[in-house]
Amino acid sequence: MNLQEQISRMKSMMGLNEVTNPYKVNWEEPTREYFVQELDELLGNEMRFSKGEFFHPNNYDLMYSLFPYTFKTIAEHAKGEPVESDEEIKEILLNKEIQDLMDDWGEYRHVLKKDPRAQEEGLNFFNMGNMKVWKGTEPDTGEYVDNIDNTFYMGKVGSFMEWNPEYKDTTSSGLIKQFENPENEQQLRGYKGNIEQYREFAKKGEERSLPAPFVIKLPTNDREGKEYILIGGHKRSATALQLGVEPIKVWLIDLTK
Repeated sequence: MNLQEQISRMKSMMGLNEVTNPYKVNWEEPTREYFVQELDELLGNEMRFSKGEFFHPNNYDLMYSLFPYTFKTIAEHAKGEPVESDEEIKEILLNKEIQDLMDDWGEYRHVLKKDPRAQEEGLNFFNMGNMKVWKGTEPDTGEYVDNIDNTFYMGKVGSFMEWNPEYKDTTSSGLIKQFENPENEQQLRGYKGNIEQYREFAKKGEERSLPAPFVIKLPTNDREGKEYILIGGHKRSATALQLGVEPIKVWLIDLTK
């Protein structure tokens, strides 16, 4: 295989045409409406309320200062009665997994997500973020950055399929064909829909507008040694990366500053 054939093959694998990448994305700053939608990944995801993230000993005091009502509510539900002090809340939650605290998280998470005061804390948390180029050239400095491999739960669609030999073909066209398998349709519908929408915009020569994925940086986390954690926008970012879109931008909430 000569060099030109190798380049053509690489472009095909990334979903590119013969000359340039036809997939263009305008990453938008998330609106309040989108913040509300993403509360599910903040207030309703057990990974947030875990010893690997919010309840980690190095993170607890900071996160409690941001979510005092939410932490108190979780502690009281776990105890089954009112708590008496900040110290008691910490004793209940510190270095715990949410499954250690309650056996009805599946139901309780929906109650927590609908609680107006918990929602207010979540929205204030989201408002701490700002837009960052995560993969691509920084317009101000001209520097090329790539934080994908250093972000937990972020990568190409194919990188989340390699564990399953059924998904050996991780080109965009190959993935869509596999997603059409009725056995996979429910699990992979979001990926398939995203890739199809990218293609529709590309056919019309149009740029697609999407809210930026949400990424957080905690003082400490236990997520495979990664510095950052993707907490929202997995399917959007995974399909964009699969199709070779650049730049990738995120809404970064950096809690280490």
